[in-house]
Amino acid sequence: IVSVHYFEFAKDYVFEGETHNFWEFLYVDKGEVDVMAGTQGYRLKQRELIFHKPNEFHNVWANGKVAPNLVVMAFECKSPAMSFFENKIMNIGDTEKNLLATIIREARSAFSAPLDKSTLKKLERNSDSLIGAEQLIRISLEQLLITLARKGRSIRMESRLSTTARERTYEEMFKRITAY
Repeated sequence: IVSVHYFEFAKDYVFEGETHNFWEFLYVDKGEVDVMAGTQGYRLKQRELIFHKPNEFHNVWANGKVAPNLVVMAFECKSPAMSFFENKIMNIGDTEKNLLATIIREARSAFSAPLDKSTLKKLERNSDSLIGAEQLIRISLEQLLITLARKGRSIRMESRLSTTARERTYEEMFKRITAY
């Protein structure tokens, strides 16, 4: 586990983006956000989750109307089975939402930094954590991934961008090309 976050962002929040060599998912607990994954842009609504594969550029921004609440979790996994999650946006049911809630609850116990700190570079263990908190995070993540894989055999990722989001995607691609 690289990081676990629960963010309550303002309606005009913008994260310029990043690339890293591990998996990450973003879940919209409330509101909606626009997300860029590689060169594709998507609009995610409440109860939707997107996976970012290792080394995939990604960013997120609020739509300017509704303040979003997001769960973001980054983790390392070398299993070939993870290829199932490449380029996926998935709807979350109650079972998966409960697993996410367990991850957040246990992370608040296991780690000392607040989960809404976006500049956090490394998780630090909380010396007063409940016994087995980190193990429950791992178990819940594994169960979430298995549940989603079983549920989502036919889910495909389609571009669902607003005009504004599409323009932002093109702007971001232009910046990356120019920087290169």
